[in-house]
Amino acid sequence: MSQNASTSHTPKATSQHLAGAFDIRNVIGALIGLYGLVLVICSFTLDPGVNPDTGVAKSSQDNLWSGLAMLLVGVIFFLWTRLRPIVIDKTKIDESVLPGGH
Repeated sequence: MSQNASTSHTPKATSQHLAGAFDIRNVIGALIGLYGLVLVICSFTLDPGVNPDTGVAKSSQDNLWSGLAMLLVGVIFFLWTRLRPIVIDKTKIDESVLPGGH
């Protein structure tokens, strides 16, 4: 039974492939996640300073919560890519309009 399942997927594999790492959602998720990670690290390592107008010490909680929210959004983008991948059908590609195609 496993042989039938593998042979039924073989024609699909030759005519279709996934966008993979070049999916824009991966790029957006990575950038948002990276910025979120920087904010989380900054919230723990950098001194937020003092407000020059009032002289009251600033809080680093804004960096922490913003960074955690951005990390969550980055993870959501990666999950979206995993759960709903972009499938490219090679039979529908017009090779005459591609660079180098004649």
